[in-house]
Amino acid sequence: MNILVTGNLSSLALSITRRLIRDQNKVVLVSYNSEKLDANLQNVAVHSINPGDPGFFNILSSYKFDVVIFLSTREEMLDDAGDDHAGRQLDALKNTLDGFRSENLRRFILISSTEIFGNSKDPSKDDWGAPASVNGSILQSCEQLCRFYHEHFDLNLTIARLPFVYGPQEKNGLLRRLIEDGRRNRRITLPGAPDTPCAFLHADDVADFVNSAVNADYARDTLTVNLSASNSIDFSELADMLAGHYAHIAFQDGTKNKTLTRPMDNAPAKKSFGWSDARDLKVELPGVVAAANKTPVKRSFARLMVEKFRFDSPLLPWVELIAGAALAFYLSRLTNTLIQFQYVDFRLVYVVVMGSIYGLRFGLYASILMGVFVIYTWLQLNVDWQLLVYNVGNWFPFVMYFAAGLIIGYARDKTENQIVNGQKQYQLLMEKYTFLFEVFNEVRALKDEFRERLIGYRDSFGKIFTITQELDKLQEHAVYLRALTILEELMNNKNIAIYSLDSSRAYARLEAKSPDMNPSFILKKSLKLDDYPELLESVEGGKIFQNTRLLQNYPAYAAPVFNNSYPFNVPVAMIVIWAVEFEQFSTYYYNLFKVICGLIEASLVRATIFLDANYSKMYLPTARIMNQEAFLELLKVRLEMKRSKVSDFQVILLEEPKENVEAHYHLLSSEIRAVDIVGMLRDGTCYILLSQADRQASSEIVKRLERHGIRSRLIETADLPLD
Repeated sequence: MNILVTGNLSSLALSITRRLIRDQNKVVLVSYNSEKLDANLQNVAVHSINPGDPGFFNILSSYKFDVVIFLSTREEMLDDAGDDHAGRQLDALKNTLDGFRSENLRRFILISSTEIFGNSKDPSKDDWGAPASVNGSILQSCEQLCRFYHEHFDLNLTIARLPFVYGPQEKNGLLRRLIEDGRRNRRITLPGAPDTPCAFLHADDVADFVNSAVNADYARDTLTVNLSASNSIDFSELADMLAGHYAHIAFQDGTKNKTLTRPMDNAPAKKSFGWSDARDLKVELPGVVAAANKTPVKRSFARLMVEKFRFDSPLLPWVELIAGAALAFYLSRLTNTLIQFQYVDFRLVYVVVMGSIYGLRFGLYASILMGVFVIYTWLQLNVDWQLLVYNVGNWFPFVMYFAAGLIIGYARDKTENQIVNGQKQYQLLMEKYTFLFEVFNEVRALKDEFRERLIGYRDSFGKIFTITQELDKLQEHAVYLRALTILEELMNNKNIAIYSLDSSRAYARLEAKSPDMNPSFILKKSLKLDDYPELLESVEGGKIFQNTRLLQNYPAYAAPVFNNSYPFNVPVAMIVIWAVEFEQFSTYYYNLFKVICGLIEASLVRATIFLDANYSKMYLPTARIMNQEAFLELLKVRLEMKRSKVSDFQVILLEEPKENVEAHYHLLSSEIRAVDIVGMLRDGTCYILLSQADRQASSEIVKRLERHGIRSRLIETADLPLD
């Protein structure tokens, strides 16, 4: 199976994963911080995706998960959860439920906490809880949300409420936190009064329960399960256990930090799931303490300093700031310019400003202008120009101007180029991401298509077996209804009709049609077969008609249904596809239609044989009037067909005693068609079911019956006494 584990993966995720992969399950771990997990395991994939992200389901839908496990944030995980225990957790759960509600999951498992029973006086009789904390209210909302999807979307749901969880590899839990406090601070603060009851359940026991829930189906009364340790303790007993491993540790009463996670009775879990906790805290505690006390690897002082002040360290700018200040102070002392402010070179400031604003080119232009300005000033002072040229000390301003223009301009251009290159790289990455996402969608679509072909392709042996099962009906019209649904699905067509043929094969009467048939077709309820000579020839010859010549008003396909009882080899029905796409005029489509029609023919023949064999049980002995049981069963099928808009009918109530109807049946039968059915219901009243008739035609039949002295009236199907 493919199993998704998501939610807050800081606790229980790896323990559950290790248990599931032992049975060769494929496990995918998904959360916003899943990259922190040490999940180097076979058959395990890790994705760092926020479950609340809108693209969460699109990215993961290609896995076709059978089971989804959502780990909520429990009370003991709040210190490391940040704000994930608030609205973000609820959003993530809703997004997960929305994505997978239509995926036909085998099971959705929510890992909750007994924290929801915060103020409940008798938790054993309270399935909803009475939370006394913000996180408890969030957990209760999560459970109610899952129940809603269970009731309205048929989600197979299991909610497991846990106490405190511990284990050698569980680093985010109350017990591990108490042990760490004992190691570091030599002091342990209990999260409650010494007599506060508590229960610690081993992570492997939780994993065993999840594995059993994944591989079994349970009744509705096991929707929520409270898991707990068989041996409940209080915080004073827990302190005694820890004191045996940490000497000279002070235990403080933390009544201000009241814990709300409480032990529960796990008898229902044992009864319904066959689960029990196999590990005891007293036995497992030494292993947990040993795992927490592992000595870290010692590193040299030089190595620690290099790691401390690496180039991406936030401490590096502060080190450079202090070192630069010390260097400036030293140079000031060296040049005897401690506090003197001699002059400001506005020309140098100008070069710096132009270079920093406009870059290298304008920085050089500014330095050249200032150099010319210095020469001009020199000449204005009537100083010999040779002194300017041959005295190297007078070159210093020019060097400073050009150096400032070059350095400042280069730094500005470099920064600008980095920004432009970053934008180009970002755009390139976005284009690559878009391309890869499109490729991913195409690959996912192909994977889904291949999967559908392997599992349920329409002409596979499995599909043929499904067709045979669905057509295994003993009621003729029930076969019509199922046959139409199968034809629409497998032939990928919504223009299908099924007709019954009279004994003379002069007319074909409509029995069922596609409810979403193309409105451009004006489908007649009765076809005169003489108007379709080529179709009639194929039907009487037992061949499938294919309108390859595109004859006007002819259907695209038509297949006869033959009766193998007396009279032998006579067509009794006809399956018609009125219009198809161009690519459906193919040998494959023809052969598929032939195979499906053969299966339908076998079912119709079987229903006809059953009807003939049970004629005396279904009709009154003196007239062709259906008895109560047979007519009621027929009405239920026809009502289903009418609700599905596959077929239509009208009902006439005969306001005559049953004896009169039997006596005058010959008059009654002369005014109705062969496809119309007379029957009686439990109130003893007789009715006429008029197949494919409208109210106007039915009213005419009522008038004709009135002429023969048979009182009747047209009624609505809602008025039929079916109960």
